[in-house]
Amino acid sequence: MTKENKGLSEEAATFVGKPRPDVLKVRQIGNSAGVLLPKDLLAKLGVEIGDDIQAIDTPRGVELTAFDADLDDAMKWIEKGAKRYRNTLRALAK
Repeated sequence: MTKENKGLSEEAATFVGKPRPDVLKVRQIGNSAGVLLPKDLLAKLGVEIGDDIQAIDTPRGVELTAFDADLDDAMKWIEKGAKRYRNTLRALAK
């Protein structure tokens, strides 16, 4: 490490003064806040401009995934059935 690196590892030092590619900045957009996603990240998510994404809370943090309308409809039906047949499901779980 050199004095210019300010105690950073060599890998971290290569990004000194440059934005890291894995760090996104939260920006003000009107009265809201937003994050701009680079093209390569959009490609990894499998989404394009105008598509919906969903944020899922996980034990490791928040996960971004492409929104699947079919899965969303299926989950609504499952929740409705689970509510309607909760006593039956509880008995079956014993």
